[in-house]
Amino acid sequence: MKSVSKKLTVLFMVFTLTLSMTGCSLFDSKAKVYSRYAVSLLDINYKNQSKDYMTLTGVSQKDAEAVYVANMDYQAHNLMNYYGIKEVDDGTVLSEFYYLAQSIFSNAKYEVTDVIHDKDSDSYTLEITIYPLDTLETTYDQIVSYIQSFNSRVDEGDFNNTTEVDYETEFAEGIMAILKSTIDNPGYMDPVVLNVPIQPSNDYYYITDEDFLKIDRAILYIRENPSTPESSIEDTGDNSSDDPEAPVEDSETAE
Repeated sequence: MKSVSKKLTVLFMVFTLTLSMTGCSLFDSKAKVYSRYAVSLLDINYKNQSKDYMTLTGVSQKDAEAVYVANMDYQAHNLMNYYGIKEVDDGTVLSEFYYLAQSIFSNAKYEVTDVIHDKDSDSYTLEITIYPLDTLETTYDQIVSYIQSFNSRVDEGDFNNTTEVDYETEFAEGIMAILKSTIDNPGYMDPVVLNVPIQPSNDYYYITDEDFLKIDRAILYIRENPSTPESSIEDTGDNSSDDPEAPVEDSETAE
């Protein structure tokens, strides 16, 4: 096969899922319940901790686990998209990125630092502080170096007789090895504070999809415009592009 060089890309949303269920009223104060709900929502999505989420939303264990699985699948696709890794095998690489995403996001760090009550409108806004994981930032230079080395091998024809599956798999395994080296010692960027309104609906309440995605974007720090050396984006003769496919937005609402 004719191989094309690899490059970093801006991390686009691969698809959009609604990962929050509506919560129901309990006997605690609204401020306490809303705070618990926000933390439980993040706990189920990133850490598979479901007990409080099940209590507040009334969902089953199976449905709670489905929320976590959907989010980890989403994060795995996003990581692959960021590094320009294609799904060309039987799902093995995707599965490995899924487990990698589980390991990375299990270190997610967040807290509700304030609950703001507007007495005039009886509305509540949560101040959520996110401590963005620095996994992609601390490995950035190492990843770029790896891509340069990989592209040099492409230029030298090392992959001319390699199948696309083996080519993509080898590249992916190198990326994963670098990322895995940070998991046991996670670091964090400067905290990000988000104001997230609670949306009431009769006896229920929820966080909008848009606000949840703002939280999600803050969990893992990503450079807005990642740049790689010119040598890493040169084509090797094939007119095809190695850019990820255009993101598909597929918004599903879970009520």
